[in-house]
Amino acid sequence: MRVSNRLPDGFHPNALTARLEALRQARRPFVDLTLSNPLHCGFDYPEGAIREALARPEVMRYTPDPYGARAAREAIAAWHGHGVHPDQVVLTASTSEAYSWLFKLLADPGDQVLVPTPSYPLFEWLARVDREGDQNIQVLRL
Repeated sequence: MRVSNRLPDGFHPNALTARLEALRQARRPFVDLTLSNPLHCGFDYPEGAIREALARPEVMRYTPDPYGARAAREAIAAWHGHGVHPDQVVLTASTSEAYSWLFKLLADPGDQVLVPTPSYPLFEWLARVDREGDQNIQVLRL
């Protein structure tokens, strides 16, 4: 089966992923700064308020919006303050999706993308994939 030429030849773990796996296998203690599931980060959540909010009837109505749920954008804008308007807020499903949109918006094939080191593990991969398979994109590490 042929896959898109935007994808790399193989899906080998990067150096960070390999190192994390080695630490896990060795059962050595470490702080995983790549952990992205907030339910596994030890945060305290107002469980009662969340359950109450999810029990409201309007939760069962699907009203798609390409920028994210209007009520959520309004709440974020109000919380942020500083004159932020809900129409200036765009919600994404993940940081990877947000970075993907930014690379599509701000970079063209052949552009150079500066990536800090250490950084978000998917920057280089997303920059290449989102430039429609342009393997000539230069990712420079700072």
